[in-house]
Amino acid sequence: MKYFMLRPILIGVLSVSVLPIAHAQSSVTLYGSLDESAAYYNNTGGHSLVAMQSGNNAATYWGLKGKEELGGGLSTIFTLESSFDITHGSLSSNRIFSHQASVGLADDAYGTVTLGRQFDPTVDLVQPITGDGFAGAAFTTPGDADNNDNSVWINSSIKYASPTYAGFQYELMYGVGGIAGNTTGGHSYGAAASYNNGGLTLATGYLFSKNDANGNGAADLTQTNSVVPLFGATALFGSRQSFQVAAQYVIGSVTANIRYSNAQYKPYMNYGAFNRTETYNIGGAALQYQFTPALTGTLNYVYTRSSGASSATYNNFGVNGAYSLSKRTSFYAEVGYSHASGTTFSEDGSAIVAAGGTVGDLATSSTTRSQVVTIIGITHKF
Repeated sequence: MKYFMLRPILIGVLSVSVLPIAHAQSSVTLYGSLDESAAYYNNTGGHSLVAMQSGNNAATYWGLKGKEELGGGLSTIFTLESSFDITHGSLSSNRIFSHQASVGLADDAYGTVTLGRQFDPTVDLVQPITGDGFAGAAFTTPGDADNNDNSVWINSSIKYASPTYAGFQYELMYGVGGIAGNTTGGHSYGAAASYNNGGLTLATGYLFSKNDANGNGAADLTQTNSVVPLFGATALFGSRQSFQVAAQYVIGSVTANIRYSNAQYKPYMNYGAFNRTETYNIGGAALQYQFTPALTGTLNYVYTRSSGASSATYNNFGVNGAYSLSKRTSFYAEVGYSHASGTTFSEDGSAIVAAGGTVGDLATSSTTRSQVVTIIGITHKF
């Protein structure tokens, strides 16, 4: 009896809750990836290391992506992504949504405008067709000096992404510094473009960002590797810029790409040895072969040359094999080798020290000229 009395009320409540969906269709998607591996380094910071590490081949994060259709091809969209370390179950930083956090409008004819914490345009359009797009941090620039491994996020940013016109797309971004009385203080800006025609993809991009007012700015510029002038907890009071260009060609089972980048770090104060602009010129090439629908093998080489107050050369080699159990789950194994010559900076930029081998963006530099890492891991995407 109680059920029949409540039934009209339930129908009324459900009808009201369904009405907005009928007028404006909405969707929210949960997604992400989990990457965990066992790694051995012959030397990192002066010691050999055996460790579990997260986010090697792919980022470890979860995200929510939402869309509300407003009609006429216009939609409201949002992205919330949280990066974490699966080894310890801890957040990657003190931010809840450190990976991305944005909201905006998307139009089928005019493109997309988003606001918040976002990847810069070079990460969106250039990085996917480089070695880092194949195998992540082991296949990128030592210390990620040119942001090829997505180590820079732009806060307080406005980004425009165009529709694709006959294979051509471009993006523009501006990050607001938020410094009172100085509209350009701590700001960032960037642009990138890509073109795809059949198996050929070309892309280029530029990013500029600066920190001032106690080291604050639109971009996170604290570094984590001694290849660049400052690392650890030492914030960069200065500017950083990078230019990248890449090309990729796919023919049958073979995918090959090449890239060049130029990165510059300019201090706004005298750190001692780091007292003028440090420049990095980087060239890289990668080759991937699809042996079977489930098995791929990849070779990678990156050459890095720094010049300025210090001068170093890094030769990096990598090999990766991956086997897919499904569209979402894969096992991988890889070996990385780096040899360095010349000099770099101490942790706080106050002294010149011998450059150590550094395999990509994985760990602290070796205290010797060479570094070797072997990794076995699993990646699951959802």
